Amino acid sequence: MHNTGTTAQRIRLSYTLPVGLTDAGTKGCAAAGGGAYRCGAWTADAGARFSTVLRLRVAGTAWKQMPLSGSVQVIADAPAVPGEATDDQGFAVLFPPGPPVPGIALAADEVAFDISGGPSTLALRLGNTGTVDAAGRVEVVLPAGVTVPTPPLGCVAVDPTRTRCDAGLVLAGTTAEVRLPVEATPQAQREAPLSGAVIGQLDPRSGPTRRVQMSFRITAAAALATPVVSPPAPTGSQGVLPAGAATGDGGLTSVERTAVILIAVSTLLVVLALTLATTSLRRRLGGPPPEPAPNPAD
Repeated sequence: MHNTGTTAQRIRLSYTLPVGLTDAGTKGCAAAGGGAYRCGAWTADAGARFSTVLRLRVAGTAWKQMPLSGSVQVIADAPAVPGEATDDQGFAVLFPPGPPVPGIALAADEVAFDISGGPSTLALRLGNTGTVDAAGRVEVVLPAGVTVPTPPLGCVAVDPTRTRCDAGLVLAGTTAEVRLPVEATPQAQREAPLSGAVIGQLDPRSGPTRRVQMSFRITAAAALATPVVSPPAPTGSQGVLPAGAATGDGGLTSVERTAVILIAVSTLLVVLALTLATTSLRRRLGGPPPEPAPNPAD
């Protein structure tokens, strides 16, 4: 956490844990019901950076509830400053593939949404590490606000947050890959990182069904971006003056005036350097001709 203000602030911390997780005795924090916890306030000087460690307990059956995500909220206020400043940050609870089952392997890549907020892709790999060919299937469970807009061939939406895909016949010793398009609402991206879950299953020609599941991380650049101010300011690339930006009387803004002055000074310096170089070259070319070399025969 970081007090980016110009005055000392009173900081209050709260967090919400998903089902299966409880606080294990974080100092200064107490349960507020519904999986929420609130911590006491403390003062942070302007520019101060600080951190705190939350002690959590994960139930042995929590993996059955995946995907699991929580959130942390910080509220700051100062006596001489009206209003409050708030910031939220999500966190993902991730589980490796399990429970351990011989003959099957499962992997899922992280899903990342860039600053444009456009769709991304989830890549899954279902491996048959056994000695018998098996029919493969994967089922993806996504958090609220994250969806598969158009299930690809071989996939079907079971419900708004669950998609099931047929991986076909997975030969012994090989791996099948499934790729799903995913999109997220702006709110879901602001709450990232989140987590999703995938369940892999192999039905061999002989022997019992093999089933394993894991969770994967969902990140978004929007969660790291500066919050939008109200009213929203016009956007543009850093260092580029927006077209038509002028003062109320039609003149240039202070930023534009500074830019014009800097450009003019730079131009004058270039012209001066060229002039000096040209003068020096003319002097060298216009000097007295060199003395003729003596004739060796004389």
